[in-house]
Amino acid sequence: MQRFEEKVILCAHRGERLRNIENTMIAFRMVVEAGADMVETDVRMTKDGHLVLMHDESVDRTTDKTGRICDMTLEEFRSCNATFHAEGFSFEPPATLKELLDFALEHPKLLLNIEFKDYPTPGNEEFAYTCCDKIVDMLLSYGVQDRTWINSFDGRLLEHVYRRCGKQFHYHGFYPWFILGPMTIDPEEFIDVACMQHRYISESGEVVKYDEPLCPKEWFDYLHEKGITTLVAPSLKEYPKYDLTISWGAQIVCHDDPYAMLEHLRKNGLHE
Repeated sequence: MQRFEEKVILCAHRGERLRNIENTMIAFRMVVEAGADMVETDVRMTKDGHLVLMHDESVDRTTDKTGRICDMTLEEFRSCNATFHAEGFSFEPPATLKELLDFALEHPKLLLNIEFKDYPTPGNEEFAYTCCDKIVDMLLSYGVQDRTWINSFDGRLLEHVYRRCGKQFHYHGFYPWFILGPMTIDPEEFIDVACMQHRYISESGEVVKYDEPLCPKEWFDYLHEKGITTLVAPSLKEYPKYDLTISWGAQIVCHDDPYAMLEHLRKNGLHE
């Protein structure tokens, strides 16, 4: 597994979200300049086979245009203004994976958390696995695999990359593992970072969130005994809860406002 220095790793969620500039290059540049150790982003594929960064299935929420990304060409996607809802920013298109990786080469210590968002749902299998393989090929071509976490809510995609690449990459899963859906490989055999999600399976078999986002300490203890690093997500919101999980051994904090979280961590001697 990845061995970190004795500090908390700050992961900037989609670059940052609070200014309405998520998954843009300006967002990534700003948070890295501020001191973020890792950036998390979401990769999808356009209909003409280009890899772009967008959390949602469509551009509706975060840009000035509408439409599903899988139905758009790269040119159409890049014509969207991803800072449309933000104050004080000029036109900025949503980013591409290539742009982020070019930026990562300029920052060799930057850690990458790459979430695969095109899932192999019925009827979408070929598209999803094509997207998955293209992402892997691009990451390998840039030589960033040793500082990249492959991340997905769909365990089949994690398995697909692991079967192909083994431990050239690191792997980010979601705990409890049932969140990942059916898998043929035990997640604990290859996943080295677990994002803590307080969820349960209902009587109908649905994965449901508890009202309280803080997971039990026993879950952290179990994973740490297995040598798996725990990551706490932006859903915690309250700083005392982050502090508590850090006292339990959580080593990565993923946050929507990396500037404020960095200030908090530094004030408490938890970040450089």
